[in-house]
Amino acid sequence: MKSLTIAGVGPGDPSLLTLAAVEAIKEATVVSYPVSTRGGESLAAKITSKWISKDKKKLPLHFPMVSDQITLKNAWRVAGNELMQSLAQGERVVFLAQGDISLFSTGSYLSKELEKYHPDCVVKLIPGVTSFSAAAAISKFPLAFQEEQLLIVPVPDSSEELKTILSEAALTQRVVIFLKLGKKWKWVKPLLRELDLLESSVFAERVGFPEQQIFKASNLSEESRSYFSLLLVRQSWPSKMP
Repeated sequence: MKSLTIAGVGPGDPSLLTLAAVEAIKEATVVSYPVSTRGGESLAAKITSKWISKDKKKLPLHFPMVSDQITLKNAWRVAGNELMQSLAQGERVVFLAQGDISLFSTGSYLSKELEKYHPDCVVKLIPGVTSFSAAAAISKFPLAFQEEQLLIVPVPDSSEELKTILSEAALTQRVVIFLKLGKKWKWVKPLLRELDLLESSVFAERVGFPEQQIFKASNLSEESRSYFSLLLVRQSWPSKMP
């Protein structure tokens, strides 16, 4: 029976790889990973380069960063077929995905593609550390206590939507993680200032990489930021605390 491993490799710091992910790479004869442009660099491959020995075959798979459904479906179909060809040749294959494979991950789409069109293939999923959990640990920002709620959401397209999310979070003791901040930071910061939330919010960018930046949102200018940026927002604390 054909078997494929899809492993989450964390946000950028190689030391945050799980033992399971490292072992999967060591056991594989083919290491596959996503690239957004043909011939381009793979962040997942860069993170794990220490464990990808020269004897291993490399299989970059093209996953364009577009919204067109036909283009995306075709990319998933091609990727699934290429992986199945390697497995049919007797290779032991691991596919690497940045972050955690179950959260906004290429690995999730690939897993569903194989489940639908190659049901005879057994897929093993290995979780990875997320960028926001790493950022929370580095900044000593507790994500949730006791009965608190936690919401993980991409930054919405409008200030009104963002206000609604933050208003509901304040009423329900909900900590919010905003992902894919990027260019939207230009209008997000003024809104946080208006709501008096800059001091209680943490900004993080390219977590785990050498150029990592993590600090209070109040210390950041309003210029556009990297796609790989996020915001942690806490509006209250539990009554029972040390």
